[in-house]
Amino acid sequence: MEALAGRTSVRHYKSQPVEAEKREQVANAFRLAPSARNLQNWKLLWVESPERKAKLRQASAGKSAMLEEAPAVLVAVGYSQDVMTNSHRVDTTDISIAMSYAILEAYELGLGTCWMASYSEEEVKKALGLPEGISVVAISPIGYPAEEKTVRPRKPLKEVFQVL
Repeated sequence: MEALAGRTSVRHYKSQPVEAEKREQVANAFRLAPSARNLQNWKLLWVESPERKAKLRQASAGKSAMLEEAPAVLVAVGYSQDVMTNSHRVDTTDISIAMSYAILEAYELGLGTCWMASYSEEEVKKALGLPEGISVVAISPIGYPAEEKTVRPRKPLKEVFQVL
């Protein structure tokens, strides 16, 4: 519960690189997440190249500086645009779960993240040289927070939970 209650979106990062061991732990958390029919039709990209991070910044709706400031950017992509019986896309659902695992692990390791959805998928694909048929589901800068963040308030449980 500590990670669930303490994690917050980080928008400013130290230039300190993330150690390889921590990078692998975040990737492993992504890998361990459940997926539809256990197909694991996904990949987590760890982008460190300054040139590629600059292109990702240009692909973001607000030209977000945190994409270049952070030592790395997570880009979660999927290989299945199948639709489940509930009419939701498999890749969006599965990768949302996996990215949540990765972000919570990052918090446990003292790293900050900020889930982003305001970007041009086509521009991200071009920036990273991704082929057709791949979906870009989520992006997050990742690194050591440059400032202490306070957790934003949440609605009371009675407003978001109901027993039927």
